[in-house]
Amino acid sequence: MDVEKISDQNVPESIDGLTLQDVTPKLEKIWVRHPKLLQLNFLLLCAFLGQTATGYDGSMLNGMQALPQWEMYFGSPSGGRLGAMVNGIVFGVLIALPFSSLLCEKFGRRYPITIGTSIIIAGSTLQTAAVNYAMFVVGRFFIGFGGGLVAVAAPQLMMECAYPSHRGKLVSLYMTQWPVGYLIAAWITYGTFKVQSAWSWRLPSLLQIVPSLIQLVLSLFAPESPRWLIYQNRTGEAIDMLAKYHANGDRNALLVRVQVAEIETALAHEKQQKSMNWSEFVRTPGNRRRLLILIFVGYATQWSGNGLTAYYLPRVLDTVNITAPETQLLINALIAIFKVCCSAACALAIDRAGRRGLILFGTITMFIVFVIWTITSAINQERHFEDRKLASAVVAMIFLFHVGYQPLAASAIVYVIESAPFSLRAKTSMIFQFCAYTASVFNNFVNPVAMDAIQWRYYIVYCVILAAEVVITYFFLPETKGRSLEEIAEIFDGSHTVVESSENANMAEPEEVEYVKK
Repeated sequence: MDVEKISDQNVPESIDGLTLQDVTPKLEKIWVRHPKLLQLNFLLLCAFLGQTATGYDGSMLNGMQALPQWEMYFGSPSGGRLGAMVNGIVFGVLIALPFSSLLCEKFGRRYPITIGTSIIIAGSTLQTAAVNYAMFVVGRFFIGFGGGLVAVAAPQLMMECAYPSHRGKLVSLYMTQWPVGYLIAAWITYGTFKVQSAWSWRLPSLLQIVPSLIQLVLSLFAPESPRWLIYQNRTGEAIDMLAKYHANGDRNALLVRVQVAEIETALAHEKQQKSMNWSEFVRTPGNRRRLLILIFVGYATQWSGNGLTAYYLPRVLDTVNITAPETQLLINALIAIFKVCCSAACALAIDRAGRRGLILFGTITMFIVFVIWTITSAINQERHFEDRKLASAVVAMIFLFHVGYQPLAASAIVYVIESAPFSLRAKTSMIFQFCAYTASVFNNFVNPVAMDAIQWRYYIVYCVILAAEVVITYFFLPETKGRSLEEIAEIFDGSHTVVESSENANMAEPEEVEYVKK
């Protein structure tokens, strides 16, 4: 074993005035060929897979509604009874949210993922073993409770640990795991359609455990957020984490020093302002703006019409007389593939197109699609469902809807989390999930009732909502791409708050670092 001493001769004596973008090296090789980045991104799968179980659940419930065995076992639930089955997971999430914020602030971003995935596994087991309606709903409640803990912690862990140039894409790709989970469940329920027993729906329920089990194991080895560590006065551990995964072990790397300086300066200011209180959201104009955008984006992710295709696709297809269970399952499975493709493309484009750019494109596209969808559904009903071309047009609109929805979904969590200061980030994540899931409660109770009562006319409501979303996005949402988490404060709070690395925040002068060669 040889010991080689290496000094960083290119590190300037002062890092005053440098930004993260200035000092982030451009990787000469693809990140998978950098062992520490590969290790970091692999461990961050504990957070990255957080949406997989949620997407799986949405598709699984869609598929189960088309499974005759599930329909017979639970007495063909509809209306409010079906809404309660879907909302079992939503109620669990809503109850978990206040605890999730506290856990993230007190114990870090990693441990809530460990706790949450353990609860999801228990809930999925209970759902699989359900012998009656109540047991099924209770199992879904526990899945939701665990999912609520994971949903708040996961994007924060990724955003605060990711390599700087990976942050936007990684957190945006996190949202692609919803359609990935949806895809997996869609094809599983399509495959179990021919199973002539309760296992046609129990097996999809059992397999819901798999992504959470992977998350649980990886969370035991994943790093903690360096921002949380510095806030807890554990700066040495934060430097170790950043050096290990961002600078190949070099504690004196310019990238490490600037990140630590920016974080320390920002957190020192937030501590002086005692800005971890809920009242901070309304104390300053910048935070009030953040709060309004947060609420808007949170509700937009669920009140843009996606609830119709996520949980009630069979009802939508019924309105155009596509009623064969196998056909509905096949359409659900094909939509899942299309969702994944759209979502991945949007996530990879987020740093080029921007967060606001994707949201604006998405809302405009969804509005146009819903107008056409509404018109074709109305004409189809007037012609007594005899025109198969119109039915095909409605199915095409369901597919094209995701060309608009996936840009919004891919951008939403990145946009609201990176816009928040560290001291409000856990609360921001909690409010985002609260908005999304309270909107889901509305969707899950009102959508089936409205679809049964007024059918295609219900789509007009979403046309109006989407028109309002286009206007709000165009006039009120700023762009945040190309900035560090600390530098984004300038957009909301003014140029006087730009975080620059000051001499007071500088780390010690460069010194020789020992690297051990094996």
